[in-house]
Amino acid sequence: MTALGSRTSSVKRAAWIIASAAFIVVCLRVAFWATPKIVTDLSNVVALSLAFGGLVLLTHYLGLLSLGQGAFVGVGAYAALHAVNDFGAPVLWMPLAGLLAGTLVGAVVAIPSLRLPKAYLALLTLSLAVAYPIILRQIDGNLPVTLNGAFVAPSWTGIAENDEHIWEFFIVAAYVAITLFFVQGLLRGPIGRAFIASRDQPEAARAFGIPVYRLRLYGVALSGGMAGLAGGLLMIPTNFNDYTHFPEELSIKMFALAMAFGGSRLISAVPGAVILIFLPVWLIDRNWVVEYGWVGLVKSEGFIYAALLLATAYLTKGKGFMHLFERRQPKPETQPSNRRVTAVVRGLVDLDEQLVQLEGLVGDRPDIRSRQETKD
Repeated sequence: MTALGSRTSSVKRAAWIIASAAFIVVCLRVAFWATPKIVTDLSNVVALSLAFGGLVLLTHYLGLLSLGQGAFVGVGAYAALHAVNDFGAPVLWMPLAGLLAGTLVGAVVAIPSLRLPKAYLALLTLSLAVAYPIILRQIDGNLPVTLNGAFVAPSWTGIAENDEHIWEFFIVAAYVAITLFFVQGLLRGPIGRAFIASRDQPEAARAFGIPVYRLRLYGVALSGGMAGLAGGLLMIPTNFNDYTHFPEELSIKMFALAMAFGGSRLISAVPGAVILIFLPVWLIDRNWVVEYGWVGLVKSEGFIYAALLLATAYLTKGKGFMHLFERRQPKPETQPSNRRVTAVVRGLVDLDEQLVQLEGLVGDRPDIRSRQETKD
């Protein structure tokens, strides 16, 4: 059994290495051969994968709902941009300001809402999603705020000055790869198992000494930090911030896509980010957004999202399409390989059966003393 398990794990590891190498080759080819507009859109997809990964963390590992992930992305974008413009932070490190801001806001939102039923977290984050564009417009005004910095590729990269979009793509990809690697490794360990225990059996988890409230607080803060880091990374290819970038519809779309492509791995968040960025572009290229009537309704973005959620409910029973690729075979029952142990176990079973039979015989034996006392 051990040899079979090690062989299976080695095959999976080799498959992951081959898939990762192929993905890196595709990214390099796209980065150097695609148009700047496509490379910029891909940078946004990679950055938003972190925000979707935070939603996967909340829904799958903690059983919580967040309807304000877009607002956390906006908080990270605002913090990253003003860290450079107001405090002179290096542009390469400005996404870390978004990480800190998202983590702080996530903790502030989680502290009061997690003391109440789970639905209050969804309501509070939805309120944040609605209020954030209004707050950002009040702070920054109606005009966009431009980043006071540039991303110039080092000479050793061989990237020309006019191809800064390629260097920006590599920066975003490096941040996202490192973050997903560490967070996924964290979830594979005892912390991930504690998250799942607090989701499935919170009372039993408390009985075993697991701090359920503290774990949920850390999970919401981590999810907010990932979304804030995504917002900071969005400032790298975009280079300006505006309140129209983060409407309340953004949070609703992100939640719907996270439900549709849910899974136990953070990498399952990538399809949601791809659809969020490229679906509007695809609809505009085909002039579907200008059609009216029933035909225009069927071709609209809202109808496509609704159809996707219905398909998720009927085809995957609400578990998400990426869950179909994560089915695991049940573990075979382990049998003792030592013959002596097997013989001892069988002997104990036979002895137990004999004791049961002996107790039955003793219970059925007539009580002679009680009969003699009744005769006297």
